Amino acid sequence: MFTEYLEQLRYKGKRYFTSEKIRCDLKLSDDAAKSGLYRLKKDKKIISPVNGLYVVVPPEHRPYGSIPAEELVPIIMRHLKADYYVGLLSAGLFFGATHQKPARFQVVTNKRIKHSLEFGDVVIELIYKNSLDGLPTQDFVVSTGYLKVATPELIAIDLFKYSKRAGDISHIATVLSELSPSIDENKLIALAEKLEEVCQIQRLGFILEKINVLEDEEKKEKIVRTLAKYLKNSNRPYVALAPYMSRVGHPKCKKWKIVENTDFESDL
Repeated sequence: MFTEYLEQLRYKGKRYFTSEKIRCDLKLSDDAAKSGLYRLKKDKKIISPVNGLYVVVPPEHRPYGSIPAEELVPIIMRHLKADYYVGLLSAGLFFGATHQKPARFQVVTNKRIKHSLEFGDVVIELIYKNSLDGLPTQDFVVSTGYLKVATPELIAIDLFKYSKRAGDISHIATVLSELSPSIDENKLIALAEKLEEVCQIQRLGFILEKINVLEDEEKKEKIVRTLAKYLKNSNRPYVALAPYMSRVGHPKCKKWKIVENTDFESDL
């Protein structure tokens, strides 16, 4: 009965259902529904990423334990009625920054979920942010709907804001070397001002000036010039390149007002 139900859902193009929906469709008691759902989960035919939601796992994805994260995320967020965007290293993949592919699919959301969602090889790392109102995102079409992904400018700021989640500064430098051709420097400045994250422009400019990019070196130089001009007449305090490390006893870069408290290099 339950396997046939999944097959019917797939035939209709549906990828998920709720516990209430299956009880209603099959006219089941709570105990009967729980028993059937347990067997389906045990056979890896479904997963339950959040309470009451069940996602169908087609045969081709069962060896991995789940459908791909980029297909799973829109389903979860619609069910939770949560705002979100794919961010950090995972978002960089959508704009050609592929050399630092993360083991976890990183999602920023305004819904508090205390732990990562893990299903076999698929791990979704959830980063809580109180409000996502007005943050720039771009929609990408996936088989389960639209996936909201941070713009290159938001990625750049978040890489430093959540730098521990992005790996070390060398990881960030590698992403920026691939991401920089997609960054609009004027949008970046406007977003940093709006979010009160101008300190991230200091870090970004310092790193970009020191690394090479795979393509469009001229665009990188334009970004560096624009950011340097913007910061030149501002009375910014010095900030540590790596905010989670001690800034005592390290040299300072006057141009970018950076305490050089860590070394880095791009992997490219």
